[in-house]
Amino acid sequence: MDALERARFMTLFEGSPGAVCILRGPELTIDLANAVCLKVWGKTAAVIGQPLLVGLPELAGQGFDELLLGVMRNGVAVRGDETLVRIALHDAAVLHDRYFDFCYAPMCAADGTIEGVFAHGYDVTERVTGRLRLAELHEVREKARSDAEDAKRLKDALSSEVAEHEDAARFRLLVESVKDYAIFMLDPQGRVASWNAGAERIKGYASGQILGKHFSVFYPPEDVAAGKCEYELEVAARDGRFEDEGWRIRKDGTRLWANVVITALRNTSGTLVGFAKVTQDLTQRRATEETLRNLAVEKAELAEKARVQEFQERFIAILGHDLRNPLAAIEMGAGVLRQRAVTANDTAATRVLDRMKSSSRRMSRMIEQILDLTRSRLAGGLEVKPAPMDMCDALTKIVDESRTAHPERTIDLRCAPLRGAWDQDRLEQVFSNLVSNAIHYGIAASPVIVEARDENGSVVVEVHNGGLPIAEELRAKIFSPFRRGERDSRRTQTAGLGLGLYISHEIVVAHGGEIAVRSNAAEGTTFRVTLPYKIDRASSTQRDRITK
Repeated sequence: MDALERARFMTLFEGSPGAVCILRGPELTIDLANAVCLKVWGKTAAVIGQPLLVGLPELAGQGFDELLLGVMRNGVAVRGDETLVRIALHDAAVLHDRYFDFCYAPMCAADGTIEGVFAHGYDVTERVTGRLRLAELHEVREKARSDAEDAKRLKDALSSEVAEHEDAARFRLLVESVKDYAIFMLDPQGRVASWNAGAERIKGYASGQILGKHFSVFYPPEDVAAGKCEYELEVAARDGRFEDEGWRIRKDGTRLWANVVITALRNTSGTLVGFAKVTQDLTQRRATEETLRNLAVEKAELAEKARVQEFQERFIAILGHDLRNPLAAIEMGAGVLRQRAVTANDTAATRVLDRMKSSSRRMSRMIEQILDLTRSRLAGGLEVKPAPMDMCDALTKIVDESRTAHPERTIDLRCAPLRGAWDQDRLEQVFSNLVSNAIHYGIAASPVIVEARDENGSVVVEVHNGGLPIAEELRAKIFSPFRRGERDSRRTQTAGLGLGLYISHEIVVAHGGEIAVRSNAAEGTTFRVTLPYKIDRASSTQRDRITK
């Protein structure tokens, strides 16, 4: 396709609201993947150019590779609705259940042969999990309603049988056979007079262990001390019936949440002869309802956090973008005024304008860091544009600038020509930040050492400084955004947003490399950057790949 067609294709490809990717060849090599696709995979652009099961190894055994190869083999599109996919996201050690609606369609070459698969899908996890949770809640509610109806029928039967004294033998057999309810009789003083199979299962006592004992053994000590047992019998004797939900105690000391109904039993002359007590174990229902409540609260909290984070990041992006125009006007005006001050030999005005220029440059760097942060968070990674360059030449330029800015410091550079294909502007941003940090945080008596070398087929650049080590708790999160060294709060010249190392990390990762730090009292602090000689195709942007 020509350049215009490619541009239109990429506009549609990147602008798709769904996850879109193109897989080619028998290894299902990831040729293109839009930002939405990378996000739902939980991967960076580094997976592009890799076989599917290399970039997403967790898919092995889930059958998607066989399904995709079947599309290439048969030339027939397939689709799936609410299909479960287990994805590693950002933590390779933990697999997350996600659900997708998808369509896999064959892609044909000019000669009609099938050369790949066009995959398009939507993440419908929230829809599926929400429906499953609603179904679970409905099941719990239906079970509770069914239990309540059973209890009502049993209570009605109990009242009818006791009141009328009809078919006492059949009633006794009915009570003793019920296993889902603890049903037992109490004498007028509250001692257990009968015991059914449900009571043995729920309470844990055999009939021989409990008959004749006061029913207060089923209540927590605090309830017994408060006179709850006596109160329940008094209400049942006065009103004919008492009902309540609360904690009860099993024989083994564990607690259960129960619905309790106590019914007064009277003979034909109205004399109280005892009580019938029915207990239903609701512990599991209570636990399920509590879990559902917690899930609802957690979901609401996560949604609120996501909303706040998205607002913050978009606000920062807009702020950073809109600050550049007035800042550029300030720099331009300060430059014109400085020329006039120099011509007029006005040294005081020149110093003021120099400070303005320095401050505007510092502010400009902060704005660029803000924009890099939002690109990294909202656009799926930083853009890099590789081109042939010599690493040693770039480091020499950075070291010379640092020596000029800090003539009182010793900065040693150790490197030989190391040619590769990298984004020079971005790497200068990384190493300028590392050298600047080494100067500001290192001790003046110790030189800053910058060393570049070939190591196992990769370029390794180390920036070392002596001085106090970085605290262990800070090292663990040193490449996170908005993290600054301990001296920032005391030295205005090092004050900033705490984004330098985070952006450096993102740039190195976009090159397919790694950045790490080691720091101790004996050796000082060393930042180590490892880079491949050539950026993998997956590290450049979709637009760059289609136009090169």
